[in-house]
Amino acid sequence: MGEKSAFVFLKDPENAWIPAKLLKSHGKTADVEIPMYSDEQSTICDGGKSASKWVEAEVDLSDYNKGVLPMQNVDEGGNMLCFADMVELPFLHEAAILYNLKQRHLDDHPYTRTGDIIIAVNPFQWFTHIYTEKVRAQYANTLVWEDHEGDARKLVAPHVYEVSSLCFTGLAFKGEDQSILVSGESGAGKTETVKIAMNHIASVQRGKTEASDTKYSDPVVDRVLESNPLLEAFGNAKTRRNDNSSRFGKYTQLQFDQGEGRRVTVVDKQNVRCKLAGSKCDVYLLEKNRVTTHDPMERTYHVFYQVIAAPDAEKGAYWPKMKGKTNEDFLYVGTSPCDTIEGMTDAQHYKNTVDVLKSIGVTGDKLNTLFRAICIVLQLGNLSFMKDPADDDRSVVKDKAEFAALADLMGVTEQDLIDCLTERTMKTRTESYKVPLNADVAKDSADAFAKEIYSRSFLWLVRAINDATCAEMNYDGGIKSGFGIIGLLDIFGFESFVRNRFEQLCINYCNEKLQAKFTEDIFRSVQEEYEFEGIPLDEIKYDDNTDVLDLIEGKAGLLSMLNEECVRPKGSDQAFVQKAIAANKKSPCLIVSKMNRKEFGIHHYAGKVMYDSDGFVSSNQDTLPSDLADCSNKSSNEILAKHMNNDKCSNLAEPAAPVAKKKGPARAKSNLVAPTVWTKYKGQLMKLMTMLKQTNSRYIRCIKPNTFKKPSIMQHLSTIEQLRCAGVVAAVTLSRSAFPNRLENKTVRFKFSSMWDRTKFPTKATKDMSPEEKLKGDCDALLSCALKPREEIEDGKTIKAFVCGKTRSYFRMGALEYLEANRTKEMGTQALSIQRYIRGWLIRRLTQLAETKRRKGVAKVQKWYREVKQKVEANERARKANAERKKKAELEKKARAKAEAKAKAAREAREAKEKKEREERERREREEEEERERKEREAFEKRKKKEKEAREKFEKDKEKKIKKYKKSIKEKEKDLDKKEKRWEKDLEELEAEAVKAEEERDAVLEEIAKEEAKIANIPTLTDKEKKKLKDSAEIISYLRKENKKLRNNTTQLRKDFDTMQENNKRLLEANAYAGASFEALNEQSKNNNRNNSKLMQNLDKYKKQNQKLKEDLRMRQGYYDAEAQIRVNYQKSMAEIMEMIQDQCDDAQLTEDILVLALECESEAKSELADAERLNG
Repeated sequence: MGEKSAFVFLKDPENAWIPAKLLKSHGKTADVEIPMYSDEQSTICDGGKSASKWVEAEVDLSDYNKGVLPMQNVDEGGNMLCFADMVELPFLHEAAILYNLKQRHLDDHPYTRTGDIIIAVNPFQWFTHIYTEKVRAQYANTLVWEDHEGDARKLVAPHVYEVSSLCFTGLAFKGEDQSILVSGESGAGKTETVKIAMNHIASVQRGKTEASDTKYSDPVVDRVLESNPLLEAFGNAKTRRNDNSSRFGKYTQLQFDQGEGRRVTVVDKQNVRCKLAGSKCDVYLLEKNRVTTHDPMERTYHVFYQVIAAPDAEKGAYWPKMKGKTNEDFLYVGTSPCDTIEGMTDAQHYKNTVDVLKSIGVTGDKLNTLFRAICIVLQLGNLSFMKDPADDDRSVVKDKAEFAALADLMGVTEQDLIDCLTERTMKTRTESYKVPLNADVAKDSADAFAKEIYSRSFLWLVRAINDATCAEMNYDGGIKSGFGIIGLLDIFGFESFVRNRFEQLCINYCNEKLQAKFTEDIFRSVQEEYEFEGIPLDEIKYDDNTDVLDLIEGKAGLLSMLNEECVRPKGSDQAFVQKAIAANKKSPCLIVSKMNRKEFGIHHYAGKVMYDSDGFVSSNQDTLPSDLADCSNKSSNEILAKHMNNDKCSNLAEPAAPVAKKKGPARAKSNLVAPTVWTKYKGQLMKLMTMLKQTNSRYIRCIKPNTFKKPSIMQHLSTIEQLRCAGVVAAVTLSRSAFPNRLENKTVRFKFSSMWDRTKFPTKATKDMSPEEKLKGDCDALLSCALKPREEIEDGKTIKAFVCGKTRSYFRMGALEYLEANRTKEMGTQALSIQRYIRGWLIRRLTQLAETKRRKGVAKVQKWYREVKQKVEANERARKANAERKKKAELEKKARAKAEAKAKAAREAREAKEKKEREERERREREEEEERERKEREAFEKRKKKEKEAREKFEKDKEKKIKKYKKSIKEKEKDLDKKEKRWEKDLEELEAEAVKAEEERDAVLEEIAKEEAKIANIPTLTDKEKKKLKDSAEIISYLRKENKKLRNNTTQLRKDFDTMQENNKRLLEANAYAGASFEALNEQSKNNNRNNSKLMQNLDKYKKQNQKLKEDLRMRQGYYDAEAQIRVNYQKSMAEIMEMIQDQCDDAQLTEDILVLALECESEAKSELADAERLNG
């Protein structure tokens, strides 16, 4: 390559790429010098200025593409050249992209452009200044509503707003549906990027606006954004990489009303119709396995924690057994590794989730249905099974209480639930039979049921959201169909972990499909660039990922092999892998593992990924067994009963499918064959790709710069990996497949003109050509000369190392590096001519400088003479003026002395007069003050006497009342005592009477008994005896009634006595409290009287003094103001007279006398003004 040193990049196992300086290359090795930096973050392209030291090393060039070290994009001093659009990088490769992104990340520029791709590096901080309404309006006006020559994107910095503006332009003015594909790993900021783009699209539709700080929001976008917390609650979870990671893909379609002629290209931008009408959302590949299992440092879906953290009253309404439950009570949830998500607790998130559900119409029974389904999923995790003691192949319920609780929650019988989980009905075309399940399979069945219920609940929620946001059901502005679309795809990025499972294969399959479209779109943009520059398209050579897609979805691909294995009765993961390897052994993308027969690998576009097929077959079987389906149909929960087979994301009617030809009678179905997860997922992807291919797609690749989630830090290895996974490196490779380096033509002519031999390689430019064509002709001749040694012969045809376009020159691999290394050699011959011309110019310049210095010396002497002469004349004039001034000052001094003497005498006389008047006034004031104080004392004594009399009267009245109350209390006490004694006496008498009555009753009863005995002995009774017996019975009855009355009276007297005692106690307490209150009130009254008396005295005194002072001050101020004004006016008049006399009078003595008088007046006026100011102060 030459002897000239150059700044290059080297591969490094820890930092991916590091900067270095190439010293010398020879054959397959090169000598380099490596700057040593303190850490990865301080490693930058600065020519080693901030490095601690340099280390020399030898590099094996066979590790680099075509044996060429990638060059740094730096200036002559080694300082990095940073570009907002990386297409403009002279050297565009993986290392250049990494360090360009890193520098912009450190400079707080989160967005970088690569052609039509926007790379968004998550800054882990919010830059308010780039998301203001002014910035929104700037991008909308520049890229949508204003007309500019050339590419308007060059007028603005890279931004998400650029993508949203161009999408709106394509939809509104060209009638083409648009899509924005946002991808990146978890935590890269995909969801936030979609929100930013969505808000700006709503802002753009307003039309051209003036930049302002007024925030704009659209009700449609607000509804979509307000529903995001629902999708996040049910579809997001905490992972090791991100606390709020989306575990599903989402394609949001913003619907625009463009009227009837939406496919017509619009010329008049001011009258365009493109109004946001609604939105629809499709979801893809929810990670169902997270429902039942998750890493200890991760969490399952947020909604489970939210329901558990809800108030007992609310979650008890969903299911009474939820009251008092915690995360640890449910096996699917377990202990949470964190307390908050994005600064909010689970309880706060629950409240927000319920509020948003209510805003989209999910209230009442619907709300209960949804959360009861979530409770069912939670309870399914608590079910347990054990082996049947009588048969190991069967299972029985371990904890019947848990099953009973779940059955009650689902609204099914306990036996139905146990049967569907412990047995499986197998159906063939001709028969059906039951197969018992062992404990492990029964538990797996419960887990599968839980995952299916949660998946269907998630789709039920998506349909509810679409019902609340879609234009077909909510737009009242005109049309109800045929809306224009701007789609926003927020989907999982390429994944490669230590252990990759079925979910990773599905995700990476999706990314391969998207990469195929991405490659197609990039090829189209490269094609447009080459056509514009006039470069033959056959120069474009690139590799697509067709072979990877054939391996996955071909006739004998992984998809077919896995589905076939799922159908086999004893299909296994190992059999699937071995069949797939056997059927695709010629595929260059398939990697065979020699260590594990269940493992295989794929060469994806982003790199090699090894997959562990353990669980592939079971994960791919997504059909809900008929037993579980039948049980769910019996459930009282609407989601389980009616929505377990609904795979749609919308309740809108789909276009009618074409009517199929009439076939023979339908065959009986078997539950052994059913669509698999992969088959359904492939169908979803085909539908998504069909929609995307009908749109003009734009791409935003989100990058997570570090795993610490801290600003201004970029980890090289993880960033490079993300760039590869995002397809950015592949896009760069495609865009520069033939010509990896490019430079502007004017830069080529300026930088490499020293290598041009114009005599051997004359330019083809002519006078009739345009400036661009002339520049192209010069560059073609220049590079033909400079790169002559780099020409190659292929099939008898000379292949040049460059191609010149209209505005740029394109270089093949190694050509630009060759020019950089050898351009200084050609400068040697021209350096001598330049030195000769410079030396001659220096001699001429020195001679001219000497002559110039002589002329300047003469001019300086002349200037000095003139300045001295002027100073002498000025000094003489100043001396004469000074003498005249001194003479005049002497006269004024004498006149002022006389005037001041007279003024002093007058002032002393006036002051003596004023002193006498002041003393007289003060004497009068003292007398008046003494008289006033005497009257006030008299008034105070009268007032004090009245207060004393009033107080004495109050005391007497109070004593009388107290005595009266005490007397009354004593009388009442005596009365109570008398009543108490009387009642006690009456009570004793009554008790004695009662005792006597009882004794009499007993005696009578004894007599009656005797009589009855006698009567019993007597055969018959006479009428007299019968009458006597009847009278005795009546007497006994009467005595019993009287006894009862006496007892009732005794009880009532006791109650009255207790009541009287209680009243007496209350009266005594009231008496004590009243006495204390009287004392306190009396003391407070005395204090208030004293304070009021003092305050009234002081107030009257101060009011009178203040009024008198005001009047006196007003009189004095008016007097002095008037006198001072008169003096001032007199002084002004005297000044005018003095000027007139000095100008016209020839008598010096008269002039002096008048001057003395004037100074006297001036002195008196000053004295008066000073007195007035002192009084005012």
